[in-house]
Amino acid sequence: MKRLLLISAILCAAAIAFGQGYPVMGRAVDGERKDPLIGAHVMLLKLPDSTTQASTTNVDGRFIFRGVSPGNYELSISYLGYEAKISALEVRNEPVRLGEIALSEGAVNLEQVQVTGRIPPATQRGDTTQFNAEAYKVNPDASAEDLVRKMPGIAVEGGQVQAQGEPVRRVLIDGKPFFGDDPMAALRNLPAEVIERIQVFDQASEQAQFSGYNDGETTKGINIITKPGMSNGQFGKIFAGYGDDERYQAGGIVNFFKGDTRFSIIGQTNNINQQNFAAEDLVGITGAQSSGRGGRGGGGRGGRGGSNVGDFLISQQDGIATTHALGLNYADKWGKKAEVTGSYFFNYSDNDAYNNIFRDFVRTADFGQTYTEESSSTRKNINHRFNFRLEYSIDSSNSIILQPRLSFQQNDGREQTLGLNILGELPQSSTDYQLLPELSGLDFSNMLLWRHRFARAGRTFSLNVNTGYNRNDGQRLLRSENIIFADVAFADSLDQRSDLLSNGWSVSANAIYTEPLGDKSQLQLNYEHAYQQSDSEQETYDFEGNGQGYSLFNPLLSNIFDNEYQTQRAGAGWRWNGEKASFNARMTLQWADLRSTQSFPTEAAVNRDFFNVLPSFFYRFRFSRQEQLRISFRPSTSPPSISQLQEVVNNSNPLFLRAGNPELEQSYQHRLFMQYSKTKLEKSSMLYLMLSGQATNDYVGNSTLIARRDTLVAQGILLPQGGQYIQPVNLDGYWNLRGFLTYGRPAQWLKSNLNFNLSADYTRQPGLINGALNYARNTRLATGLVLSSNISPRVDFTASSQSSYTFVENTLTTALDNNFFNQSSRLGFNLIIGKGFVFNTELNHQLFSGLSADFNQTFWLWNMGLGKKFFEKQQGELRLTAFDLLGQNTSIRRNVTEAYVEDLQTVVLQQYFMLTFTYNIRNFGGKG
Repeated sequence: MKRLLLISAILCAAAIAFGQGYPVMGRAVDGERKDPLIGAHVMLLKLPDSTTQASTTNVDGRFIFRGVSPGNYELSISYLGYEAKISALEVRNEPVRLGEIALSEGAVNLEQVQVTGRIPPATQRGDTTQFNAEAYKVNPDASAEDLVRKMPGIAVEGGQVQAQGEPVRRVLIDGKPFFGDDPMAALRNLPAEVIERIQVFDQASEQAQFSGYNDGETTKGINIITKPGMSNGQFGKIFAGYGDDERYQAGGIVNFFKGDTRFSIIGQTNNINQQNFAAEDLVGITGAQSSGRGGRGGGGRGGRGGSNVGDFLISQQDGIATTHALGLNYADKWGKKAEVTGSYFFNYSDNDAYNNIFRDFVRTADFGQTYTEESSSTRKNINHRFNFRLEYSIDSSNSIILQPRLSFQQNDGREQTLGLNILGELPQSSTDYQLLPELSGLDFSNMLLWRHRFARAGRTFSLNVNTGYNRNDGQRLLRSENIIFADVAFADSLDQRSDLLSNGWSVSANAIYTEPLGDKSQLQLNYEHAYQQSDSEQETYDFEGNGQGYSLFNPLLSNIFDNEYQTQRAGAGWRWNGEKASFNARMTLQWADLRSTQSFPTEAAVNRDFFNVLPSFFYRFRFSRQEQLRISFRPSTSPPSISQLQEVVNNSNPLFLRAGNPELEQSYQHRLFMQYSKTKLEKSSMLYLMLSGQATNDYVGNSTLIARRDTLVAQGILLPQGGQYIQPVNLDGYWNLRGFLTYGRPAQWLKSNLNFNLSADYTRQPGLINGALNYARNTRLATGLVLSSNISPRVDFTASSQSSYTFVENTLTTALDNNFFNQSSRLGFNLIIGKGFVFNTELNHQLFSGLSADFNQTFWLWNMGLGKKFFEKQQGELRLTAFDLLGQNTSIRRNVTEAYVEDLQTVVLQQYFMLTFTYNIRNFGGKG
């Protein structure tokens, strides 16, 4: 009752709150004629934390920023052919009317101007690193991805983009979302020629941006600022190609930009393994832990109770895929008070994969056990995703943000696997099984944020309500032939159907109040109540003859399980902000209740209460506008998922049985983070250093039982000799340390940019092997070098090399300790010759050393293309492309866990030739 009264009191206080916010407005005009400058880019930079707002002027040259909190700002206005204007301003307790802002004409006839100075590649403004696009030369048809690859501290690998050692979660265009939260969709489908600047920043939460209370909890983001005049028009490209062996591709993207209204449509169809939509389209039906093929975390091929990712979708990044996809993106202003963005994605993938695995287990005897596997699979996946965001300004004091998300997936597949356990040189057990899943998943979430600003600057109140629902259901057929090599070998077979169903919903409410304590400090109070409920059911039936089908109920492989998790958090924080230093300290008290109930095959209940004290802090010091240091510490807790709690055996691979553990506790993580950045304008250089560390109490690791003889495990299920039975357990002693350094500067003697990076990672991962505690300690040292040309748009090359050396140690035994080396090098060259002839080539080299005997390989991937541009503006191009000229393309990777070291090789797409026609759409200025 006291908790309900506290919530009611907070809501009542919010309901009677009233205050005022302040707009900043002005008009950009020509300095002599006073004509309005239409489409000028305007940016408002808050000092000192560098949060930005961007806008463009309308047909009258006017701009307005609404709801600007009091403080000091920097206003910059830029327009093609005019000198940029930067001025300081202060927002007090009243609207700011700047009137006419005159810009002076610069060099209009650019063809007659010879630029002798060097454009500074980067500048540092607080937390924001800003790169000037003109300082990085790329071909005329290059994408934003090609451009950012040349910038120091930004890397694109494996379909993921990282900036300054951290994954980029979001890409904005002029401050607005572009294709939801998919960074690669934005970078690959925006032409580089429309970009003026690239901003890499630490994005604070909606609440922190509103209240000005920066708690240091940020995600890495990229904001692309378009050139003046290019925010109105149509641009994009369409393409189609056909090659030998019936290879094909077709697709395109078309963007329609007109002021605040932006609409984009993207589509593709191909059978050459191009999948460039978000990873959300490929994995994660359930939102549970991803596990891979027998990796840590209690995952595996099949789920427990139908709620594991492995049950509902196998990653399609391995193998060869045929893809059909469509995406729509929309952004606009509805009137003067509402801003909306929305997107829809459809993705269909048909994936064929063949994998070869060698797994060497940590040895607990004089000789160790190994496992080999060959598998082939076909997976068909259909995915729909909807995203929408509405920000509505009720008045100058109140605003709301509504953000619903909906996704739906269907997955059908077939997998054939042959696995063999070997002890020493003797076979122990083998399986030849077929797995046929037919599964679907629905996931919905919604965020509603109401924000209120009082008359006094810095006094705010907000209420954030989040809801969610998910449902996953389907069935899985398993047919297997298993052999146990005892004194007399004998065989066993399985023919089963499992019906899988899981549901879950959640709701949380978080109320936050901020109060200024003088000019430099601020107090924050918050209370959060969250509740989540989930249930999972698995029913397994054995096959009966005589036409009865799957009718024999198997209670040993069936289970009904419910789980509830409820938390209450009350916290207080204090923030101090000086000219050079700012500090934030926070204390949070958390009460948590975990309730689990099993109603079948036996009745059981687990009730646990947790109380945690969560202190955190954030410190930032600015040595100058170009140099700063940030340090933060943040603890958190994580409850076990229902798949980790549910004690039902998953036998989708009969040699690797898995089950949950209802005795799991929640884990407690400690995270320490530090970053240092420095930019030297006079040398056009940039230095970035990042250090992070994490320690976890009650870490959810694996307990692995390796059977030396036939053994009965949970519910009396037979585990054959050599087989493994894996359950999640709580263990202390998990550590992860990481360091990352990048340095970039121009190599003027080559008219190029040189970027150097250095990284080190250390992980200590605990696990139990036949009851004995093992710490797998992995140390990885890596260094990389990127040399990218800056000669001219007609000559573009990039040379890069990344090398890593990994040390693997185990405390239980040294027999499996090993070191392995990997080097990945790439040389890309693009050349425009004469009147529209285009030549490009890319050579990739992979070197592996220290892996298992059959996996130590060195191979080259060489691609080449020759094209000719057509039409008056050379917008069309016909190109002949050769993929994998040497026919050596392959995929190898090593996975290291607390129980084994695994090498995996996957069949990938190899040599083909294709003729492709591409038409680039470029129509700016609002016409057409």
